[in-house]
Amino acid sequence: MTYVIQSKPFSVLPLSVPNSEQIRLEGIPTFYSSNHEYITPVNLWINYLVNYRKSKDLNSTVRALKRYFNFLEENSLSWDKFPTAKYLRPTYRFRNDNLLTNARLGQIQFSTASLYMRHVVKFYEWCIHQKFLNVNESGKPFDYEMVKIRNTRMMNHLNPHYIVSSTDLRVKVPLKERVQSLNPLSKNDLEPFAKALSTFNIEFIIHQLLQVQSGLRLREACTFPLCLALELEFSDKSEVKIGPTNGVATKYGKERKVEISPSLKNLLVGYAKSKRRRLRLKKNNSSFLLVSKSGDPFSPNNVQQSFRRLRKAVERETSSLFSHTTHDLRATYCTYRLASLLEIGMQKDAVTQMMAWMGHSSEATTWKYVDFLERKKNVREAASFLDTILEESLYESI
Repeated sequence: MTYVIQSKPFSVLPLSVPNSEQIRLEGIPTFYSSNHEYITPVNLWINYLVNYRKSKDLNSTVRALKRYFNFLEENSLSWDKFPTAKYLRPTYRFRNDNLLTNARLGQIQFSTASLYMRHVVKFYEWCIHQKFLNVNESGKPFDYEMVKIRNTRMMNHLNPHYIVSSTDLRVKVPLKERVQSLNPLSKNDLEPFAKALSTFNIEFIIHQLLQVQSGLRLREACTFPLCLALELEFSDKSEVKIGPTNGVATKYGKERKVEISPSLKNLLVGYAKSKRRRLRLKKNNSSFLLVSKSGDPFSPNNVQQSFRRLRKAVERETSSLFSHTTHDLRATYCTYRLASLLEIGMQKDAVTQMMAWMGHSSEATTWKYVDFLERKKNVREAASFLDTILEESLYESI
């Protein structure tokens, strides 16, 4: 089986510039075969992504290529040998025998299969461009083709479809899966969630509210800074900027603005100046707002443990399954907030605004919420209930 080891950073001297300073290269996830052989083309591709493209998150790239090279080993296939018959080529076999087979069995999502296939295609495109792989018409990893895509954006009646370049290895993601992958809290979920949350400690309450009212990711809420909470006391702004500059662990280190409601603002300021927080720190300091009982920064593990208890509390109260995760709170914010923007007539700018607040790198991610709202009439009608329920069931009891 292919295995991956993270290499350490190292420095090299540039060959073309005599007497110049060394260049520091970051360590990379390094691929080896089951025979402990260095898999050169993959490692050169990963090094290119890390040290030239400066890619921050390679998790899905590594998972995709590890799965592909495991498949090659298991089936005694070579990454650079392409028989004349398409169905015998390693890329097509990987798509059909591994990704699609497992997606149909429910072992992986079709969206995951599609993502993994795109990573394999990008790897081959780079190898061909760098002349590590010579191809011809009768032996190549894939064929390019033009694909008609349904336009789901605003004013789509003027241009219902558009044409994009793709490959014949693409994996189609069923529309049903794209919509079902979103799992925001329903109107019936929100009230028991808020009531159960009100019985937990203030740190966990604040964390959950940063997710469900401001759309922060789990780790972003854990690293929300003390300085930002204190600044809110003297600010009348409804948005704040988060990112590496103030210590928030945003995805890919991107800066963005997020909303802070008046009720949440008061809660953040009150906790930042509270005796409870000072006592938890035990004369130590923390640049993060939320502090655990032991005086350490609030961690994702703290949150997940508390959320499991909250889930059980909701299920006891409602006698029904509460099938949500902490990430669903962020989806809840985006769903209801987008619905409210559309409700007041912001059709033109709603998606762009939500994309900015959520920190989505792709507009397609935000458009999934539009598709969801088009099919969930009860959510559209409940758009105004999110803040109301939180006010009545949670804020008034804190």
